[in-house]
Amino acid sequence: MAPPTSAANPPQQSTQSCDRAAYYILQGQYARALTQLSGAAANGTTPSHRENLRGLALMLSGDLQKAVAAFDLALDLDASLQEARFNRAVAWMRLGMNTRASQTFMEIAADEKSPLRPSAAFHNALALDASGKPADAERWLERALQLDPTLDSALLYLGALRERRGDLQGAGKAYRAFLAAHPDSIIAMLRFGVSAQRAGFTDVGKKYLHRVIETAPDSAEATEARKFLVMWE
Repeated sequence: MAPPTSAANPPQQSTQSCDRAAYYILQGQYARALTQLSGAAANGTTPSHRENLRGLALMLSGDLQKAVAAFDLALDLDASLQEARFNRAVAWMRLGMNTRASQTFMEIAADEKSPLRPSAAFHNALALDASGKPADAERWLERALQLDPTLDSALLYLGALRERRGDLQGAGKAYRAFLAAHPDSIIAMLRFGVSAQRAGFTDVGKKYLHRVIETAPDSAEATEARKFLVMWE
């Protein structure tokens, strides 16, 4: 891999190579992405965007320290590049630096011009939950859904947090809303069934557990559903 770039001597890279790098990242082919990002010739791209992509490839391949260094460089080149700020916060979170990550996510979520606001709110919930602050995490998931009502991953996570603290009806409401958008989600079916049964709606609970088994009989969720059904007999 080529050495990191600097503001004084950035490498040249084509738009096509950066697009291909992003494609490889999405495919999980991180080594190939890094190869694309260490090429030559630039036309319509910037050094900061290239370093952000390099950092993303490094982060997704598990090299978190080098990823943070790449995001730092991207921000040295362009302090306004919020994608790099966001990605660096994700890397910090994966390194266990949740408080530091949370601060960045809150700053991005507060920026009314940023398209990353909903995702930043969601990731802040992750950071807060990992820091032992589940109540704060719930509030940030609710904020994420206010910013983007279609952010279904926040619904599923919100259901899990409510279920964890014993708010079974609230959990069921979140799971049911998720299932309205994703009716074949065996995870949501399982958690909705368990929450319903524990809330006293035994027939509803059993119905959804049977749906899990019918939908994906060989899945881990089906195995868990069977255990609950046996336990409740």
